[in-house]
Amino acid sequence: MLTCVFNVVGCIAISFYFSWRLSVVVVFSSTPVMIAAGFLRVRYERKFEKKTWTVFTESSKFAIESVGAFRTVSALGMENFIAGRYEKLLKEHVENAWKSSIWTAGIFSFSDSVSLLCMAFALWYGGRLLSEYVLWPFDYRK
Repeated sequence: MLTCVFNVVGCIAISFYFSWRLSVVVVFSSTPVMIAAGFLRVRYERKFEKKTWTVFTESSKFAIESVGAFRTVSALGMENFIAGRYEKLLKEHVENAWKSSIWTAGIFSFSDSVSLLCMAFALWYGGRLLSEYVLWPFDYRK
């Protein structure tokens, strides 16, 4: 984590040395957006994992109880009943997980795409500064 912080601070310092205008616009517009996207991604990923774990824990408990009492189940001829009940339980859980995963996939795609959007914005603005001769590719005046 410390390495990431030093990398970001170092990159920002170098960018301010070469072009303060481009750096100000990119740092204050793109950085908060990317931090928010990363926060949303981590938050929904943890929420999805927790929900999936609790959902499938319930069905696992039922399967363990059924397997533990397999003598009673087979003596009473309840194999098909137990298998059907377990299948119904899993279908309900999978449907609920599917609905939740659609929302989570949208959040993941947004958070992955935001970084590309921020890079495109930085390239567009940098190109605009170059085209208006505000920024030079090689500034020998320094």
